[in-house]
Amino acid sequence: MEDIMANNLKLAEIFQDHMMFQADAPIRIFGSCETNTTITVTVFNKTFDFNFDGTTFLIELPAFDFTLESFDITIQSKEDSIVIQDCIFGDLFIASGQSNMQFTMKESLDEPIEDNPLIRFYEVPKLPYVDAHIEFPYFYSSNPHWFSCTKAEVKNFSAVGYFVATSLFEQLKRPIGIISCNMGDTSVFSWIDKASLFDQESLKPYLDFYQNEIDKYRSVEEYNERYHIQLPRLMEFYGQIDKGIKEGLSSDKAHEMAFKYYPDPYIPMGPKHYNRPSGCFDMMVQKVVPLSIKAALYYQGESDHQNKDLYEVAFKTMIQSWRKSFKNPKLPFVYVQVANYLYPGTINHPIAEVRDAQTRCMNPKDLIYMVSAIDLGEANNIHPKDKKVVSKRISNILLEYLYQKGSYSLSPQFDTYFIKNQLIEIHTKNNDLPLISKSQQNHGFYAFTDDSTLIEINDVKIRDKTINIPYLPSYKVISYGFTSNPVIDIYSKNDLPLLPFKIKL
Repeated sequence: MEDIMANNLKLAEIFQDHMMFQADAPIRIFGSCETNTTITVTVFNKTFDFNFDGTTFLIELPAFDFTLESFDITIQSKEDSIVIQDCIFGDLFIASGQSNMQFTMKESLDEPIEDNPLIRFYEVPKLPYVDAHIEFPYFYSSNPHWFSCTKAEVKNFSAVGYFVATSLFEQLKRPIGIISCNMGDTSVFSWIDKASLFDQESLKPYLDFYQNEIDKYRSVEEYNERYHIQLPRLMEFYGQIDKGIKEGLSSDKAHEMAFKYYPDPYIPMGPKHYNRPSGCFDMMVQKVVPLSIKAALYYQGESDHQNKDLYEVAFKTMIQSWRKSFKNPKLPFVYVQVANYLYPGTINHPIAEVRDAQTRCMNPKDLIYMVSAIDLGEANNIHPKDKKVVSKRISNILLEYLYQKGSYSLSPQFDTYFIKNQLIEIHTKNNDLPLISKSQQNHGFYAFTDDSTLIEINDVKIRDKTINIPYLPSYKVISYGFTSNPVIDIYSKNDLPLLPFKIKL
């Protein structure tokens, strides 16, 4: 970026060389300036003037079409001039969530990476609080930049982000950009803006939990002292995990070994914790809004099994929060239902309830779509290495619903049931292709009886999109895939898993 004495005119840090702007949507440029400033923007030899009274500015330019050739944008005030070089118009997505979205290409299964100047990436710095990288430069860094798709740079980028971008480019032959905005081990509550979060009375239990945590400290100084003690321990704990994985241990075993060395590694909840209410929104999402983007991609939920009863409202609140912040009330959301994983207490583990809450959030009519990873996990690794299949499922939904390419990209989902002729007749929706059993045995169905006995149901029949289960009066609940690491055997004909469900009879 050519920055000519830009002392009084400052752009938000996302505005850098090699940037992608969303095509066919308003161009928004924002930053800070002196009071009573006139700012001139020049793009494609078109000039636009704006006057601002305050010390911040938000410029909105008219939409431009896609470009295959790069261009420069000049932003000028009376005293300063900034040139953003090698920009491009394309389709821009934000890839957010926790560790499975953060999971990098170098951690995933080895896949060839091809250079492509028409695919652009940007990673929002992972800072838990303002100036964390200054206070702890050996733990946190802040050097964000846009880059074209090259093997050297992509290895540290989100694997899901990379695979979605390359899949879309292959089908559309247009520029694709991904903003990676994610943080491992985060709750949905950290991704909601404060106003939206505090407006939801039903989410008060989480806010009460946070208040109880910070009440443990008599002063900010006491909290900071504890934080300074724990942060190095946490980083050493993570280092021990990385060491174990490099030595061939599974993620679970590496964590188990790390806990032996560092039994109390975690930083205290409070104003410097990334998982505080609105923490990730304030420190990460706020850095990129209100850019125009094509859609939001989101993979999160593993850290919220303790918040299973709040998750549905929280996630719906988050979607509305982002739509407001990005100034797009119809911003499409494509999110991932968390993968199977052998949590302790497989039967009735709360992660199954989180998945169910995620299913209830899906609303294709409102441009809210869910991809399931229920069959893509690893029993003993909460971070499955194969990110290509889940990324392909995300891409197929985007292609069908945003670009009108393809069909049947949603998983079949429980719709309704009837009891007749001693049968429970279950109907599905969202995917009109026939259901099939990969084992040809129709596995994965269970019943809870009136004395709470769990029974596997074997005599299940499937016809087209209908499932027939023998009915017994003692059955109180019928479930499919409703455990932490379930048997997933029923698929649509195009290989999408039937979503887990539970029916109270």
